[in-house]
Amino acid sequence: MTGDGVNDAPALKKADIGIAVADATDAAHSASDIVLTEPGFSVIISVVLTSRAIFQRMKNYTIYAVSITIRIVVIGFMLLPLIWKFDFPPFMVLIIAILNDGLFFVLLPESPALVLRVAVL
Repeated sequence: MTGDGVNDAPALKKADIGIAVADATDAAHSASDIVLTEPGFSVIISVVLTSRAIFQRMKNYTIYAVSITIRIVVIGFMLLPLIWKFDFPPFMVLIIAILNDGLFFVLLPESPALVLRVAVL
């Protein structure tokens, strides 16, 4: 819900997400969850697109992390000790986990198709 006046304050407070425009009254600002600092509603579209990109990155990372963790458990911790009689010290497990998750999170690209998607409000 968007609003700018005192009469919109109760609706902004009750809405799931209340958005007050830049030149709204103080009552609307305090009752809303989000206050737009630039005039116009075009900012909302860019916020929706940015949030979709962030959500897609989190989803991509989760899928990657789960699949790599399964691979490490199956190959690293089950097959290698059986074949070469090698025990993994705790610091090696920690190094593998940091290199596995940290490096990919930095290099994770955004999906270009997501940016081109039209926002439905």
